[in-house]
Amino acid sequence: MAKNDRSMVHHLTRITLKLLDDPIPFDLVRKAQPPSAKDVRAFGRQLGNRAERVAKMMELLAAKGFTFTAGKDCIYADSAEMEAQAVKRYLLENGFQDQEFQVYLEYVRKWGIM
Repeated sequence: MAKNDRSMVHHLTRITLKLLDDPIPFDLVRKAQPPSAKDVRAFGRQLGNRAERVAKMMELLAAKGFTFTAGKDCIYADSAEMEAQAVKRYLLENGFQDQEFQVYLEYVRKWGIM
């Protein structure tokens, strides 16, 4: 985004990357009667696949200058440079589904009355 010193606001684009699928795939183990080691491994693979997708999104966002913090069950990726819609389009173009992340845009007034 081009800097505009005359702008009245700063913006922050925040992407929330969910570490777990929603819903969490516990049924892979719970519904198996009796549960087996194979069921637990399938559950673990699904968790591992999700972690890998989050890591790939982080790599893409890091290349665009995002910084990261950990939340309770997510990773936050923040940027004051990239617009929210551009980030969403970028992730979708790179093979991610919109349910894998959430986009937030926050404006902070620089000065005066808006």
